[in-house]
Amino acid sequence: MRGHEPRGQDALPLLEVADGILQLRMPLEAGIDHNNVYLIREDAGWCVFDTGMDSPTVRNIWSAALSGPLKDGILRIFVSHHHPDHLGLAAWLQETTGAPVYVRPEELAAARAAGLLDPSAEGVVREYYGRNGMPEKDVDLLIDDVMRSFWACAIPREFRVPEDGERIAIGRYAFEVSIHGGHSVAQVALFDQSAGIFLSGDQMLERITPNVGLWPYGDTEPIANYFRSLDEIESRGVRLVLPAHHEVYRTNGHRPEALRAHHRNMLSKFLRRIQGKMTGFELSEAVFGKQRDIDNRVLALVETLAHLQSLQRTKEVVRHDEHHTSRFERAVR
Repeated sequence: MRGHEPRGQDALPLLEVADGILQLRMPLEAGIDHNNVYLIREDAGWCVFDTGMDSPTVRNIWSAALSGPLKDGILRIFVSHHHPDHLGLAAWLQETTGAPVYVRPEELAAARAAGLLDPSAEGVVREYYGRNGMPEKDVDLLIDDVMRSFWACAIPREFRVPEDGERIAIGRYAFEVSIHGGHSVAQVALFDQSAGIFLSGDQMLERITPNVGLWPYGDTEPIANYFRSLDEIESRGVRLVLPAHHEVYRTNGHRPEALRAHHRNMLSKFLRRIQGKMTGFELSEAVFGKQRDIDNRVLALVETLAHLQSLQRTKEVVRHDEHHTSRFERAVR
């Protein structure tokens, strides 16, 4: 890993992280303060992995890069998943450069739902969060201040579908596509066996676990699918992870087990905190505390619901659906 900015590119947040691969750090307006975009050198231009949030600042960074270090052009754009810090500028970049976008259709469907682009989406959202105990004023905030604005992004008009197991030569690398559930419904990652390089998106971060939540759209069994994904990653012999947040890191293969252990601990914690019958929202506050902003309140709730679903599968928790409200209690042994 080079760990330095290439000469002549000091005005841009660029870092060479492997031979022929640059990291371009993009600012975020909420949560983690940045996400990482990766640029892979090809013979006649560049391949982009993720695009950053659609904001004036990020567009300006891209414009500077396209007129400077990326002046040879962008040949293709991979989008790992539908969250706006990854998909956000894919349509704009495609229109600007003419490069094809590679993304899973399941992710585009989730993006439409998250941005309330389909007429029926708002009703589904209101019923789902209301049934799981979120106060009506919070549901209003979520819809108006988050989903219609922060989460909404343009959908590429044309796209190509990367298939699981597909092999794609990009520059000096021979990447294999892998598709992962858990954090999202069909997140795309790229792995080069020879170099041991894994472009992981949000799937395998170093400092934190990604949010693994049960949303009203997307992955229908996030905990089970995340564990399956970690099993697959563990089997590949990954040596260098290029994540979407924080730093590139080397791994001795233990990271997947650390992430599994975190979620096993959370399953035990949720089970211990259930007192009588509780809504998902009540349990999320019991485990995570009262969150000050709506973004974290919804993330806490969907993560709670994902773990409750897993505990239902193991018959440790029972769900009761009563009068448009779902409540959960520990199973009687």
